[in-house]
Amino acid sequence: MFVARRKPRLPAASRTEGTGIPLDAIPDHVAVAVPDFDVADRRWRDQLGGRWVSWYHNKPGGFRSRQLKFRGGAKLELLQPSEVDPSPDNFVRAFLARHSATVHHVTLKVPSLAEAVKRSRAAGFDVVGVNVASERWKEAFLRPSEVGGVVVQLAQSPNDDGDWAAMHDYQPQEPGPDAARLRGARLTHRNLDRSTETWSFLGADVAVTADRLVVRWPGQPLALEIVADEGPPRPLGVVMEGCGPLDPHPDLGPAVLVP
Repeated sequence: MFVARRKPRLPAASRTEGTGIPLDAIPDHVAVAVPDFDVADRRWRDQLGGRWVSWYHNKPGGFRSRQLKFRGGAKLELLQPSEVDPSPDNFVRAFLARHSATVHHVTLKVPSLAEAVKRSRAAGFDVVGVNVASERWKEAFLRPSEVGGVVVQLAQSPNDDGDWAAMHDYQPQEPGPDAARLRGARLTHRNLDRSTETWSFLGADVAVTADRLVVRWPGQPLALEIVADEGPPRPLGVVMEGCGPLDPHPDLGPAVLVP
């Protein structure tokens, strides 16, 4: 049974005028880091039925990305280090060395990045990596230590999947009816009340079951589950329907968990 939690205002110690109003944000995708797309394809495309809808090579940033869509419309992004940046300090390579192949970030799209950054900072978040150089994609990040186990990317873009694919002369594919359904990611946090405040500020409706929070954005296919754990906040894996559980694998990606 789900019990809706009223969206709380932020703690008084970090609250300034206007920060009690949630951001206008919706989830775009969950991203995982893997060493090689073509190897990880064995799990996400061949076994679970996802289909590629966009891809991108960010040479200055030192990474490649591809996004798969699953039944129901939710998207999973795979990040791999770019061969043009062999440095061990490459952010994807360093992440893999420290955490192995697992959930890296959740992307929330906002209508105005400038407004989202301003209000997030006013709410006490340390917003980093603000990049507004391109009209096609403006972004900023909330640290895992601030949110609870994953990076949160705030992004503003006029482009949809078709626009990105057209830029790279690529035809988006649709998953078949037998594909798995991606529900989102499961994370841990030692303080569920604090987690409720954070995700409520990030535009979500937060509900509670007997053992976890369920974080949803109305009308969106992606959601998050937050379970209580006394250890450091961390991702446990991605949650999918229409398939069995799968163990984490250093080449294929994070665990696949069932609801």
